[in-house]
Amino acid sequence: QSHSPIMTDFSIIKFDTYKEYLHSFTTAEDYRYLPCNKTVTTLTKLGYREHRSFYEEDEFLNVKKQVEQLLNPTVSAQVYYSQYFKGTDPALRALVKRENVNVIGEISTIIFLEIAGGSGFSKSGYIDFEASLRNYRFKGPNSVDWKAVFEEKKLLRPQPTDIVFYDWRTRKIFANDNDNYTVVAHPEFGLLFTHKGDHKNIPVTNKKNLFSANVKRTMIKSDLYGFMILYDHHVRKKT
Repeated sequence: QSHSPIMTDFSIIKFDTYKEYLHSFTTAEDYRYLPCNKTVTTLTKLGYREHRSFYEEDEFLNVKKQVEQLLNPTVSAQVYYSQYFKGTDPALRALVKRENVNVIGEISTIIFLEIAGGSGFSKSGYIDFEASLRNYRFKGPNSVDWKAVFEEKKLLRPQPTDIVFYDWRTRKIFANDNDNYTVVAHPEFGLLFTHKGDHKNIPVTNKKNLFSANVKRTMIKSDLYGFMILYDHHVRKKT
């Protein structure tokens, strides 16, 4: 059964992934006497192990995010980088409007960009806006300097650590699940992103399909970026 933790659970910080967290409830005895790993996980979820709280995956990710924010004093007061935008570029202006709702988890925006490289070949990518903002806030690896992006001192660029990145010169594609999305190559609907919070599929195609209602797709012409496509998904909260 789903629950909302009243107090922040600091024990969560020691687990890098949900799989590690699940594994912490199990013992070697479980694997000796129960028929398979799936049974152990099921029993864990039903609460037949210890007295501490058990979190579903989306709850685990949310609590982990809360703890990280509390433990990092540099981010205890929320900083919005869009406040540094003083220009007129329509693509950046669209991101300004979306920063707050992404940070508070109401909307999840995926940014599609295609940038011409020096060799004449393009690089394209799908960027998880909220995850990218958070990575910069926590000074994570390969973080985008969002302050400089909004100040128009630096251009936002696709990179191999984004949820999907494609280098047209080398023909290499990188797909990276993160704590918001799982990347899915669907045989019928093509590239999809499954949101881990509400398990909705986000299609990137503009063709009408089974999942079209899960996303609003907006294409924006920009002097800085040529064009940018924004995929806005309203995140459904558990009731």
